[in-house]
Amino acid sequence: MRRCIPGLLILMGGVAPAGAAPLVFSATGCGPYNLEEERLLERHVAMVSSDRASEFLVHLGDVVPGSKKAWPESQYAKVAAILKTSRIPVLVVPGDNEWNDLSQPDIGWKHWSKHFLNFERHFSRAPKLAKQPGRPENFAWTSKGVLLVGLNLVGGRVHDQEEWETRMRHDADWVQQQLAVHGAKVRALVVFAQAMPSPDHEPFFRAFVAACKEFKKPVLYLHADGHIWQLEKGWRAPNLWRVQTDQLGRNPPVQVTVTDDPDEPFEFERRPRRKKSDD
Repeated sequence: MRRCIPGLLILMGGVAPAGAAPLVFSATGCGPYNLEEERLLERHVAMVSSDRASEFLVHLGDVVPGSKKAWPESQYAKVAAILKTSRIPVLVVPGDNEWNDLSQPDIGWKHWSKHFLNFERHFSRAPKLAKQPGRPENFAWTSKGVLLVGLNLVGGRVHDQEEWETRMRHDADWVQQQLAVHGAKVRALVVFAQAMPSPDHEPFFRAFVAACKEFKKPVLYLHADGHIWQLEKGWRAPNLWRVQTDQLGRNPPVQVTVTDDPDEPFEFERRPRRKKSDD
């Protein structure tokens, strides 16, 4: 329910400007996994860039196929080059395929960091991001009254138990720190990550869900990892939505709108992949 008073909108536990402009962005993940999907990604980036409806595009991790072998640096560079062709800013969070699921995770992380860390610097109209000290792959900024947070929260195998537990704690701390700074001034929170929630991520999600309940305003946890579209409203908290995007080869990037409607704060436009005969 919303209750209007002159000039203001009471929105699930906070106050936001009435008629706040919607925030629109696009998201994809899990790919490209082969040459055909590399060409698809080129078309997807061109499509999202050309319509200019989205403020930015976020890649939710897994820029290479799943494998236990090491991927050559050239594969990371190839995907980065495709994403750099975008006319709108592109942001990237890590995935398990390019890092912790590899036989040599440290090499994968070195390649990912070289080609995707601080990726926003390739775009003149990129937002100015806050970075978590000591973990610069975690970022945050605000736009149109929405707090947006990117996390190194990946699926796959626990390659190093100590590293995993430390990162879960850092991720939770980063969300809580950003809410402490911006929570009273924003109307919604969107968190980007790769991981489909699993018991291995419970240390993060316990703290995250508690923070969402305290925040009270709409929260979207947007992730890749599972390859098939899923949408859950009221996931572990009344104000928390969980959305899993399609694998890149299944559908183009989903267009997300953060509205000022407390009952339907998030809208999703899934653009089905056209058949080759329609191209």
